[in-house]
Amino acid sequence: MAVLIGMSSSVKGKKFDLDQAETYVGRQSQNHVPIDDPSISSRHCSVVRDGRKFTLVDLGSTNGTRVNGVKVTKSPLKPKDIIQVGGVELMFDGQDVEIVVGSSDTSKIETMAEPVSIPENFHTASPFGNRRDSRKPWVIAAVVLLVLVIVALGYFLITMMY
Repeated sequence: MAVLIGMSSSVKGKKFDLDQAETYVGRQSQNHVPIDDPSISSRHCSVVRDGRKFTLVDLGSTNGTRVNGVKVTKSPLKPKDIIQVGGVELMFDGQDVEIVVGSSDTSKIETMAEPVSIPENFHTASPFGNRRDSRKPWVIAAVVLLVLVIVALGYFLITMMY
């Protein structure tokens, strides 16, 4: 039997059987897979079963639905696929699932966003400003103190000799 396994948030470790013709995922308690998370729409997406084939369908959710990191509106599922609804991850799994390979169904994946390559010098902005190396002032202070101690010791030794 195919299942959705919670990977994060309040559903972590929970299993949801996909024994309906269409299994609804969303924030409302009437859904087959209810997830109480503000990043999830009240009726976010559904998993449609056609025999042993399963298809994920986004139901016009606000934050979108992703399969293995790619935003989709409709996508065939295979075991170990990671589904992200809002900020919550679920894993699709099952022993008796028919995997669609090289079929016309795989062309029905409708991506809403292309994968973006991030430049190497890209840095995210922090609300706390730029982080500075806090060790630098202490190193400078230690070096200055060491130089002062050496100068004082040298002065002391010179005055002792004369």
